[in-house]
Amino acid sequence: MTQAQSSSGDCATRGLWIAVFGPDGVGKSAVIERLQANPCGAFCGSARFHFRPRFGRGDLGRTPVTRPHAQRPRGLILSICKLVYWLLDCWFGYLFFVAPNLRMSRLVIFDRYLPDTAVDPFRYRLPASAMKFAACIARLAPRPDLSILLDAPAETVQQRKREVSPDESHRQRFEYLNMFRSLPASLVTNADGPIAEVVDNVTAAIRHFMTHSHRQQRPALVTDAQLD
Repeated sequence: MTQAQSSSGDCATRGLWIAVFGPDGVGKSAVIERLQANPCGAFCGSARFHFRPRFGRGDLGRTPVTRPHAQRPRGLILSICKLVYWLLDCWFGYLFFVAPNLRMSRLVIFDRYLPDTAVDPFRYRLPASAMKFAACIARLAPRPDLSILLDAPAETVQQRKREVSPDESHRQRFEYLNMFRSLPASLVTNADGPIAEVVDNVTAAIRHFMTHSHRQQRPALVTDAQLD
């Protein structure tokens, strides 16, 4: 976990938990870093996690993934044990790290989250036989307030980072868009442009959500055009 403090003295009454999705090369890290540097001007700082809370250890001992599909999937039994472990981590992390940050009016940012396993099971070394169980685990985990998909054509992703094949980039884009059709309180934003523009779109979505959430007007799907 990494934290950043905001210099704003006028904080939101409650923090916000967002999860940012998208393939490697779409710009997740750059967007998250800018959100941490200036958390929409409404939060008293921020906290960042990668995929899961890791029982509060943050990124300690985690090495950057440069070959996400290099290792073979685990066996079914070991995969089930791993998924249960991740679920326990998410609940422990929510109770002891995410929720306290929200009470301190911070912006909590996850770079990927458990539903990501449905899009790219090879990254998480999950066999096809474990995918139904993985979907159940994702539904049982604490849910972010807002999920954000950074969407860009596969050709753009390939130009930025070629860690998977072009066909795999196309497949992942389709799967992400399909997943976001069923996620509540979500944003699909165009990431095929300047980073400043992408950050502005995400910031607008966060402000839109904070303005309307107290009235329970949380749209099932928000696009950039609906925020204009």
